[in-house]
Amino acid sequence: MFDAVFGDDIGFLAGLTLVAALVGLSAGAMARRRQVSDAFWWLSLSFCLTGVLGVTLALRGGEAGRAECVINHEVTEPLYTTQGLWNLAMFVPLGLFGLLASRRPLPVLVGVLALPGLIELTQALAPFVSGVCDSADVEMNAAGGLLGLALGLVLVRGRVAWKAWARPALIAAAVLGVAGAAVCRTAITLDHVDGSGVRDAHGAERVAAERAVHQAFGYHYRVGAVHVSPGIAGHNGWISIQMSDGYPAELMWPGARRLDVRFENTAHPAEAGFPVAGAGRPHDARSAYRVARTYMKAHYPWAASASWYETRPVGGKAESGWLSSWRFKEHGAVMPRSLDVQIDRAGRVSRLLVDLGPTHVSLPPRLISAKQAEGIVRTARKKGGVDVEPLNIRAKVLKVERPMGWQGPWRAMWSVRTTDTKCRPDDDGPDCEPFETAVDAATGRIYDE
Repeated sequence: MFDAVFGDDIGFLAGLTLVAALVGLSAGAMARRRQVSDAFWWLSLSFCLTGVLGVTLALRGGEAGRAECVINHEVTEPLYTTQGLWNLAMFVPLGLFGLLASRRPLPVLVGVLALPGLIELTQALAPFVSGVCDSADVEMNAAGGLLGLALGLVLVRGRVAWKAWARPALIAAAVLGVAGAAVCRTAITLDHVDGSGVRDAHGAERVAAERAVHQAFGYHYRVGAVHVSPGIAGHNGWISIQMSDGYPAELMWPGARRLDVRFENTAHPAEAGFPVAGAGRPHDARSAYRVARTYMKAHYPWAASASWYETRPVGGKAESGWLSSWRFKEHGAVMPRSLDVQIDRAGRVSRLLVDLGPTHVSLPPRLISAKQAEGIVRTARKKGGVDVEPLNIRAKVLKVERPMGWQGPWRAMWSVRTTDTKCRPDDDGPDCEPFETAVDAATGRIYDE
């Protein structure tokens, strides 16, 4: 855990440890001069407090002075991350030593609750601090401080001065609370997210990952590390799955609806890909389809009832094999449920993309045509000040999907491709790759323009 959090900052930590030791020794000496009975605990508290402030305010970690804070709605996320556990652990000594040194629980309580917030606001506003302001850090720091405080109360068996320094502590808490709220409203931009980063999967997430892999490949591969990225505003998240032999997979999350697996080294089929039982080496699209169909019937037999399927080469001369696709269509619209199986020249599955969405979705009686969708995109480009003359705008496919990922209503969407015919890329020039625009076939609204 230590290496994962601090990486190459060992030199900084060594220097910080020396400074913290000097501060602690000075605090212990001062306590002895004043004949304080718990001088050792003041030494320990000063040492740990210096270390915490050094790690959180002096260790590099982001862009200084951004005046932004992440508000993480996924309150359990930091419990499953190395960073979160470290944030909890480093505040436990502050609560513990604070109680043992002062024997006054109320000021210690205010301190362990206020200090994490002050640190995060400093990270957001101070031009010399490069940390990332994140509510998950406040959550875990405060939890660690409370845990240390509780541990201290157990060790002293509750023999503390409960009312000592109570009034100043309450006044300080009120002042800091009001000041913090005012700063957040006036000087900080709050970025609300459902999870602030990739974390280890747990519970239902790992169960969903294992179920998806086992359905796709039986027990041929063992599921190793599984990580979750929560997406934005609760949608378009994913689970990253590491299978045995180093093969990666991605599973849509929440919902576990779509699985994408890409086997590596497809140029060397003997070294990669999932073997299909009883399959030989395909030599054309027809024989590749037979292999893909064998795989389909064993793992996703529902695709046999698809209303449309095709097999096409991957690469100019099928050097990467053939891709077989199964689709469910109604009134020209492609339904969410689908299966794509790429078979390499060794007769192995080298790519799998499966969507377990519905095979039927009720659509509005009237939908805009492909030409109308192209006109909507063209008009939007004009309004944006773009010269549309060199643009080749073509509606490719009408498909049913959820613009908000796993949630929200199903909508019929035109996928419109825009290509700049006059674009000439070079090392320093613009990106000339075509880009896709999603147009709602019922309302004409553009998504992800």
